[in-house]
Amino acid sequence: MNNLNEENIKYRKKLSKHFLYPLFFPKNIVIVGASTKPNMGVSLYLDTYKKYGYGINSKLPNIYPVNPKYTNEMIYGLWKCYKDLKSIPEPIDIVISCINAKYVPNLLKECIKVKAKFLIIYTSGFSEVGKRGISYANEIKNILKKNRITRVLGPNCFGSFNSQINLSFNRFADLYQGNFSLFSQSGGFANRTIEISKKRGLGTNFGLSVGNMVDINQNDFLEFIEIDDKTKVVGFYLETVGDLESGRKFFEKLRNMTNKKPVVILKGGKSQVGKQACISHTGSIAGSNQIYESVFKQTNVISVKSSLEFYDISYLLSILHPDKLIKGKNICLIVPGGGNSVEMADLLSGIGFNFPEISNSTQKKLEKLLFDVNTSFKNPVDVGTYGILPEMLLNTIKLILKEDKIDIIIAILQLSRILGLQFGHDKFTGMFARSLGRLSRKTDKTFFIIPMIDDDNNKTVRENNQLKKYLNKYRIPHFPSIDRLVKSLEYYQKYYKL
Repeated sequence: MNNLNEENIKYRKKLSKHFLYPLFFPKNIVIVGASTKPNMGVSLYLDTYKKYGYGINSKLPNIYPVNPKYTNEMIYGLWKCYKDLKSIPEPIDIVISCINAKYVPNLLKECIKVKAKFLIIYTSGFSEVGKRGISYANEIKNILKKNRITRVLGPNCFGSFNSQINLSFNRFADLYQGNFSLFSQSGGFANRTIEISKKRGLGTNFGLSVGNMVDINQNDFLEFIEIDDKTKVVGFYLETVGDLESGRKFFEKLRNMTNKKPVVILKGGKSQVGKQACISHTGSIAGSNQIYESVFKQTNVISVKSSLEFYDISYLLSILHPDKLIKGKNICLIVPGGGNSVEMADLLSGIGFNFPEISNSTQKKLEKLLFDVNTSFKNPVDVGTYGILPEMLLNTIKLILKEDKIDIIIAILQLSRILGLQFGHDKFTGMFARSLGRLSRKTDKTFFIIPMIDDDNNKTVRENNQLKKYLNKYRIPHFPSIDRLVKSLEYYQKYYKL
């Protein structure tokens, strides 16, 4: 903690009271099954550690490969390989198992002997594969009943990530820091979240890929996140909550959590086919969908139907919660074209939002700004041909800001068409987003931008990325389509009871 300021020292000290703290802030990581030859499990971790410089030039966490075949050899030319856990020169925080499932129970015993804090079992081949694997899992459970010096994550999982210190298991995408923390029974879903986070603007804080959950489970994670001041939104990909007692505790903790932080859950195994997939995936019995949905409703959990909905509503919450919340249900929709406005107004009205008419004085100002030809200023506001220009759109928004009865401004930005104009708008998005950001800081109204893209050439992609970067910076939500925005607003208003 030598390089931390006083605020971060207090923050870490508070978190360190929970037993999961070293899982997210390890001083060292031991890789059992390390090899000088590339293989799927070991390479996944070591390639990532090399990318982030772990254990190189004194950068923590230290990395200790373990394999008696390669004792004292240098793995990747970077880390000395050790014979066994007893040979590691410091107390161990995390051991990662990349060995065959039948050897893992003995590895756990060795972890307990050296008092390692955590064993992450990347290894698959347990309850998800049938009787043989179930016997290995039961052996691990029996060991843990007698001694819990070492806590176990998995089997069949990737482990923990922490954007604050660049602790990751994914070498293909950089961590994008934010206030969203994830608990996932699917390693693929955890990896996907890391990979999509920057593109979607969903910044992550902590994450756990937990697999079959023979020990550490969703309740432990909720306890940790409850005391984490940097997590504002919590997401779960769940297939099961374990036994009845574990489930009861989870739902009690959910009720407490959702009073402070929104919780978004994507429940796997809702259909019969999905339930069978859960068994082959993590060995989980998915349980009754009706029971889960009933409890989610009682605890004010946001239960979504797809990963797309999961990422969209999580993103919206992470941008607005807790200090930029939507004040009410009155919308002004600014669109370039009447046909679009009809569809969008119908969708938003259909979930309970209102479109109060713009005052006469503001309508007259809009007429002067945009000309009264192929336009309409009552609400929705159809800005016509001139309205696609970014400076005209900004001036329109400035006028609408003076309308006291408006809570939300949704603006369609014709990105592709603007970039196709011959008026020097090649790189307008940074200026536009910064100007909009300055406006948003002076109002309690909520802005939404929908960039309309007709093609995906390099220029359009570059400018769209630039636009989203600045909108995220100024906490202005953006959605690629009106239907995705509408679905997120539907979930949002149910949670906050707008």
